[in-house]
Amino acid sequence: MRDDIISSLLETAELKIFTFDIHHRNEMNYQNRVLQEFYMMTYVRKGSAKLRVQDQVYVIHPRTVIFIPPHLEHDQYKDSDEETEFLWWHFTYKIQHVVDVLPFLQIPYIYPLKNHLKFEAVFDEFMISKTRNGYIPNIILQKAKSLELLYLLLDNAFGSTDAVATRQQSQSFFSLLLKIVSQPEASFSLQELAKELHMNPTYVSNHFKELFGKSPILLHREIKIAKAKSLLEMARMNITEISNSLGFNDIQTFTRLFKKYTGISPSQYKGLFNKNI
Repeated sequence: MRDDIISSLLETAELKIFTFDIHHRNEMNYQNRVLQEFYMMTYVRKGSAKLRVQDQVYVIHPRTVIFIPPHLEHDQYKDSDEETEFLWWHFTYKIQHVVDVLPFLQIPYIYPLKNHLKFEAVFDEFMISKTRNGYIPNIILQKAKSLELLYLLLDNAFGSTDAVATRQQSQSFFSLLLKIVSQPEASFSLQELAKELHMNPTYVSNHFKELFGKSPILLHREIKIAKAKSLLEMARMNITEISNSLGFNDIQTFTRLFKKYTGISPSQYKGLFNKNI
């Protein structure tokens, strides 16, 4: 049941690639490095390197994946002059641009890649998309190959660890998360959500925040605003229609909350994308 819930959450997630490349390095020394907004996955095709996370030092051999989440201080370095080839990319994988999916999966910092030949071939095809600027089908190629890469990486990660959270008591909170992310138009109160779980509201709020980084009500508000931004970027609906579709009682409440999160009004935001309105 829990796996079904997480599968439903993954179906709503969007993969966003920031940058990717292949580097050949004879020396490397990143000390106390911290990625702020995105994940890094690096694959070593040949050569070696080392990774330090907290007090643990890992030797990175060929056919090894390095997985570094945001805000994790780490060192990545070489202590030999042999050439090492790195295939790497920076990305996010979020629901409604708000909820980070990957922490649910408990991916290890380093693990071997068994289907390495397939992965290398797909990454080389992925690199082709970088050399075809202005070629429209290139967009489809990049999206298709990026999802295939993520599949290959996660398929191996699941074989290296008990990837999905095992605590049975968290199952109801994953169900709650799915309810929140799939209904941005709904109006939820903490008391109502806690009643559904037969739990104390304070406990629900605190434990939800431990699992997902934000309280359920705050997360739902952020999802509403993210959905509003997506709708405002298109010209199909006016601001009143968007406000109504997201369950706001009046446009003033919608405007006040939107401005609180973005710093500008809905009409100003819409104007950034629709010059003819």
